[in-house]
Amino acid sequence: MSSPWLSRFTAQSAAERVMWRCDTLAEISEDTDQLTRVYLSPQHLRANTCVGEWMREAGMRVWQDAVGNICGRYEGNLPDAPEVLLGSHLDTVRNAGRYDGMLGVLASIEVVRFLHQQQIRLPVALEIVGFGDEEGTRFDRYLA
Repeated sequence: MSSPWLSRFTAQSAAERVMWRCDTLAEISEDTDQLTRVYLSPQHLRANTCVGEWMREAGMRVWQDAVGNICGRYEGNLPDAPEVLLGSHLDTVRNAGRYDGMLGVLASIEVVRFLHQQQIRLPVALEIVGFGDEEGTRFDRYLA
């Protein structure tokens, strides 16, 4: 196992990967001139698919729940360890900022990716949720 401390190169690479992923998700929009990704739209489900792939690459078990949240779990060092929940929303309001919501999900995946690469397991499991309808844009109600 290599040193768990981030080198400048490792930190720079992680930051570039998070920003590239933000840019990738920002391209998944129902509008061509602004970012709009409404809850349960085809664009929201495409974003979930991308995020799920990145979770798997980071060493997580991945599933989508019944209401459209994309979830990933990185097990702790003990069976049935309690979990710490991280993440944010992947849907957007109309004409959204390109980091709102998704940055919280992507930064969390990057933390798990680092732990997995370093073969580090914590006394808790980490669960990341890219949840939907935080914004209430589609149904004018909040599900989160």
